[in-house]
Amino acid sequence: MTAPPTSGTTGASARWLRRLRPRRDPSARLVCLPHAGGTASAYSPWIDRLPAGIELISVQYPGRHDRLAEPLLSSVPQIADAVAPVLAPYADRPLFLFGHSMGSLVAYEVAIRMEAGPGPDPAGLFVSGQFAPQRSAPPREALDDATVEAEARESGWTDPAVFDHPELRELVLPPLLADVRASLSYHRAEPVRLRSPIAAYGGLGDSDDVLSDLAAWGELTSGSAVWRAFDGDHFYLRAREAELVADIVARMSDWREPPVGHH
Repeated sequence: MTAPPTSGTTGASARWLRRLRPRRDPSARLVCLPHAGGTASAYSPWIDRLPAGIELISVQYPGRHDRLAEPLLSSVPQIADAVAPVLAPYADRPLFLFGHSMGSLVAYEVAIRMEAGPGPDPAGLFVSGQFAPQRSAPPREALDDATVEAEARESGWTDPAVFDHPELRELVLPPLLADVRASLSYHRAEPVRLRSPIAAYGGLGDSDDVLSDLAAWGELTSGSAVWRAFDGDHFYLRAREAELVADIVARMSDWREPPVGHH
C-alpha cells in the first residue's frame, strides 16, 4: 500500500490541512474549505458519512483555533495561493474540492491554480451557498469594520450571538470580519472556465433566485455541470447533511478517474 504524503504532518501542510479522516491508501480525497468565520472542524460530522476509501481533509484558515496567533488573510486569492501548493502531494489520487459560502470562492480559485500547474486537475469542484463569480458585484470601495460587521449581521453567515457577547467577539469576530471582507472584495472581471466538472448546491431560502444562481456555475466549466437546491437557508447543509454528503459521494463516483497530468 502507498503511504500517505509525509507533508501531511510537517511545514505549511500541517498548518493549513487537517486530515479529519486519514486513509493509508485512499481511493479518493475530499478537501473541504470552510465558510466565512468557519474552521476545519466544521466538517468533522462528515467523517462517518463517507465510504471507507475516501480520505477527508479540511482546511484551517489562519487566525482561529490552533492558528490563532497567525496573521489573518482578507483576500480570497491570498488564501488560494497558500492552499493550492500544500494540496499538490495529495493529488496522487483523485482530489475533489468542496467549499461552502466563501469557501466556494476559495475552492474555485484553488481549482484555477491546480489546472494551471503541472499536476493533475481537480477531479471535481463542489460549491455551496455562493453565487458564481461572474454574478459578483464590483468590489466595494469602503470596507471599514463597521460596514463589514453590518454585512455579516444581515447576511446570516454566522450566529447573531457572536456580536452580543464580549468573549465571543474577541475570539470569533476578527477572523469572521476578515473572511467577510475577503468575500465582499472578491471580483473577477473575466472568470476562468475550468476543465473540472462542477456541482453547485444551495438552500432554497438563501436568495430570491437561488436556482439561477446555482445554474450560473455551469458556465464556468467545459466539463459536466449539475446543481441542486435543498430546503433551508444559507446553512441548509447542517439540517440536510446526510442528503448533501450522499449526493457528493455519488458525484465523486461518477467523476472519478485516475489522475493524469494535463500538459
